[in-house]
Amino acid sequence: MAIDHWATAPTLHGERVVLRPMVLADVDGLRRAYDVEVTRYFLYGDSNSGPPTEESVADALASGRQVLTQVEVDSGEIVGTTSLYDMSDVHRRVTVGYTWLSQRARGSAINSEAKLLLLDHCFGALGAARVQFNVDDLNERSQRAVLGIGATKEGELRRHARRRDGSWRTTMVYSVIDREWPQVRTRLVERIAERSG
Repeated sequence: MAIDHWATAPTLHGERVVLRPMVLADVDGLRRAYDVEVTRYFLYGDSNSGPPTEESVADALASGRQVLTQVEVDSGEIVGTTSLYDMSDVHRRVTVGYTWLSQRARGSAINSEAKLLLLDHCFGALGAARVQFNVDDLNERSQRAVLGIGATKEGELRRHARRRDGSWRTTMVYSVIDREWPQVRTRLVERIAERSG
């Protein structure tokens, strides 16, 4: 029987990182990888915006998102999480987000390879026409990272959500669409090579 990729969280293998469905037992590794900066821009009221607990991991698993744990290949250590959500097989669109990485993995080839694995999955197995990224307007690091992989900035959703401190955020919307993916993929592979050298 064929796998329904729209309903089943994937396991994606790279040279530096493996993305696999999160399980409750990941909580200890997530705690070790966590620091307060990683979820600074997560939304107000989101149970996943604080240090990982059994309750927050259980909430993530029950959220309806395809929640993935990021595991470094060389060490076998958990280095973060990411998710696929707002998925529509009818409209062939998906959003990548709820992503955080340990301090040592931020800005590394691990992050770029994880995005390559996710986008290969979205445009390959899912046959997506569009992959979206939503970023807090104050999160300049994530905005640079999304632009760095070749996504296009589409616009701003003003007063779209509240931050953990209760202030209102503008959500910056970026995307990659299917016809752009071959060129974006080439750029992303080059970026990984640069960060690995």
